Amino acid sequence: MAIKVFIQMQKFKGGPAVFRDRLIKSLNKFDDIEVVTDINKKFDIELAFIRKVFKHNKPYILRLDGCYYEENRKSGNRGVEKAILGAKYLIFQSNFSFQLLQKVLNISEKINEDNYSIIHNGIDLNYINKIEPSNKIEPGSFVTCAKWRPNKRPKSTIKGFLEANIGKHLYIIGDEGIGGKKIDKKYESKYIHVLNKKSNEKVISIMKACDYQLHLCHIDSCPNIVLEGLCSGLNVLCSNLGGTKELVQGDGIVLKVDKMWGGRYLKPINLDNIKPKLVAEGIRRLIERKTIPDSSKFDINLVVKKYVDIIRNNI
Repeated sequence: MAIKVFIQMQKFKGGPAVFRDRLIKSLNKFDDIEVVTDINKKFDIELAFIRKVFKHNKPYILRLDGCYYEENRKSGNRGVEKAILGAKYLIFQSNFSFQLLQKVLNISEKINEDNYSIIHNGIDLNYINKIEPSNKIEPGSFVTCAKWRPNKRPKSTIKGFLEANIGKHLYIIGDEGIGGKKIDKKYESKYIHVLNKKSNEKVISIMKACDYQLHLCHIDSCPNIVLEGLCSGLNVLCSNLGGTKELVQGDGIVLKVDKMWGGRYLKPINLDNIKPKLVAEGIRRLIERKTIPDSSKFDINLVVKKYVDIIRNNI
């Protein structure tokens, strides 16, 4: 008889929702796993993302996405902390995510080596391989994609790229942006192209036509967009805090621009603050990279097998 695994679909957008959808598709390939998305139907165990949304008495595995680490947003951690306390098993999406939650939420006493795992996100490589590169992109270009908030560092990215002055093109994809608005067309130049929001397929198509990716976010636990970039063959420039560098490893350059703060929470500061010279130096070093990322290690089929083993062992 199949194990009925409840996964709620009502809450969460962005990265958690993207990976959740990918995981469900892969879980459904296992004969002994049945995914249930209706809380009113019978299930044996829940695979919860970030926090427990619905009340029930079944055991649950909690896949953690990180936590609020800024002083003025710490109230958002209440649901996460409560979910950690009740979870039978914890999954962290990067070593950094594990370390961050230990620091901010003081969870060291709540975990042991038998009740947690660190599993990076995965991606359907067949989906990536089927998408054709865009024919509208200049050869040898850079791409950057995000929901543009200050922690994603749009100004640092643009100013640093202009400072590098390498005669290559940068394609900027995403919504929101500087001051909570879309990145204005005024930032465009001969070499900078503001494309705003695109479908995932179009993003991949653009990435596959580029050579390099910029991802200067202050902290990302395990960004799907970087997984997609690496699996599209891109070398990546990233910042040093977060789990991004665990994904990039030798297939890019890690800028040492951030330090872990003292105390539990980070006091409010301007995060879009990297000096253009530092970004430019990183870009110049990046274009010297000629590695081809090994996308096989990010195969969603390998990732989901780890999840299935955890589910089977916690019934």
